[in-house]
Amino acid sequence: MAKIKPFHGIRYNDGDISKFICPPYDIISASEKDNLMKASRENLVRIELPEAVGGANKYQSAARLFNDWRGKNVLTEDKTPALYFYEQAFADKGRKMTRRGFFAALRLENPHKGSIKPHEKTLSKPKEDRLKLIRAVRANISPIFGLFNDPAKRVVKLAGNISKTKPLSFAKDKDGVTHKLWKADDARTISSIAGMLDKLQIFIADGHHRYETAWNYSLERKKKDKNFSQAAGYNYVLIFVCPVQDPGLSIWPTHRVVALPDDFEERIAQYFNVLPAKKFATLSHGSPQPLLVYYKGRSRTLTVKNSKLLSAAMPDKCAAYRNLGVSILHSLLIPALAADQFTYVKSEKEARSLADKRNHAAIMVPSTPIEAMKEIALAGQAMPQKSTYFYPKVATGMVIHSLKKSNV
Repeated sequence: MAKIKPFHGIRYNDGDISKFICPPYDIISASEKDNLMKASRENLVRIELPEAVGGANKYQSAARLFNDWRGKNVLTEDKTPALYFYEQAFADKGRKMTRRGFFAALRLENPHKGSIKPHEKTLSKPKEDRLKLIRAVRANISPIFGLFNDPAKRVVKLAGNISKTKPLSFAKDKDGVTHKLWKADDARTISSIAGMLDKLQIFIADGHHRYETAWNYSLERKKKDKNFSQAAGYNYVLIFVCPVQDPGLSIWPTHRVVALPDDFEERIAQYFNVLPAKKFATLSHGSPQPLLVYYKGRSRTLTVKNSKLLSAAMPDKCAAYRNLGVSILHSLLIPALAADQFTYVKSEKEARSLADKRNHAAIMVPSTPIEAMKEIALAGQAMPQKSTYFYPKVATGMVIHSLKKSNV
């Protein structure tokens, strides 16, 4: 089962770290990167998405910068190992919400078997980039995000109590999300939480590329390390862990914009019922999930005519996989197009606008239910890319995990 440990967190010295944090590397646009770099010469985006400086390649530059900041005490390492509780307060479609959990060092396992359960496919190019960064910096700069089952709500209650105390650091990002961090280094709290997770599985919600990169790096180091130890920092990865029962969990859908293939209308007629657009919201709570197609000012809700069509199109997939809107889109409606031929956007408004601009179609999908994600992960199956978007993203820069130090 999942093994977590406290670690010596590396953190910014300031209480207010708003100008230092950044989003995960894979959602930072060029313009946002520029804004983050302007916010501070010590914003972590300079390491998360580094640039070549003074003859060094960008990864060497990231390592030099990281070591320079540590040497100048911009970043300091806690003397005692700890778990770090983390809270994000945000608005989701007008509702005020709070998500809580904690950062820990997670013992790495083979991502294709074991108690750490991925649910999305990964690409080789992002993993190559992250591996070069981790080799140079020898630290987990950005955490992965994991979920676990806490039916008694022990962590929910503990995190709620800790949130009533003064945080070590706090931040507010451009989207208005507030971030707070607390340190828990007492043996009783650490032992209680580690003991509970020792009996459980962890489902990767976000950071599949980062997890696989950390695993590959650990194998690489294990081969080279003559003094190999299970406690070595490179056998662990920085994770933010949140209970499935946390009331602040929010999954957003990721919509698609695409140039329509020639057989698009033919496939609709063959496999789908066509309903008014207004039916989409209501039907999204059912199974199989519907799709909403927008093209040239016209919107239609599509529902599969017969569930047997899904079994035929996805014979090797579990029912939870087959019934997802994203699966129906990529396996039944437009099966011939690769993932990189779609443009992925978060809002329906943005999807429609982009579709009109390009003379493409926008295809809206419902959000993926957490239970479906768990079932698919337990079946060892990988959903199409961009099937889940947990909002908000866990910030990069709240705490960093060194791969040089042992986790003991």
